[in-house]
Amino acid sequence: MFDNNPDNPEFLTAADDRRLELAARAAALIVDNGMSWAEARERITGDLRGARRAQCPSSAEIESAVRERHAVFNPEEHAALLKKRRLLALDVLERVFAGFDAWLTGAVLNGAATGESNIALAIFCDDVKSVEVALMNANLTFEAMESVAGPMPEPLETIAVLIPDGRERVGCLIEVHSTKSIGINPFKREPDSHQKAWEAAGRITAAKLRQELI
Repeated sequence: MFDNNPDNPEFLTAADDRRLELAARAAALIVDNGMSWAEARERITGDLRGARRAQCPSSAEIESAVRERHAVFNPEEHAALLKKRRLLALDVLERVFAGFDAWLTGAVLNGAATGESNIALAIFCDDVKSVEVALMNANLTFEAMESVAGPMPEPLETIAVLIPDGRERVGCLIEVHSTKSIGINPFKREPDSHQKAWEAAGRITAAKLRQELI
């Protein structure tokens, strides 16, 4: 049986090599230049046409390349950033959304976050108003945003919040999903060499996150 793991260099094809090269270029733009993920992807694929679009790296490959670049060039700084953002996310999950089916997801969980990354939360609740009330009760200003298409079903609402963190305020994007979508987790992946299993799980509850961090 063939091993199709792209992390195993023995089985890399020329197309694999090209995708991983492009992923590394995107990671450099994201980590070193502060470019957004969308801008970095457009930069590396802008000159590809037609069939060559198949050479575009996947989101998972770019995320892995970002983790790799952090591990090589700024491991301690990045570890500190991740812990700080994860602790802030834990505080929001426990203090604001204790009664909700709420999860941390996105780059802060999977380890591909940069200083520009938002905390991403997923809340499975059919009553969007109750989520807004929880934010108001926590004295947090929020704004409904236009949802961006992704691998999850379209959320009932996407909410942007700025979370106080000392003298700074950190962006937090909250997607409120129908409870019918709770079984869908397209972000769960096999961990790469710079991840633990819980970081690659796609999403994590406050209780599990506290267990891993504290």
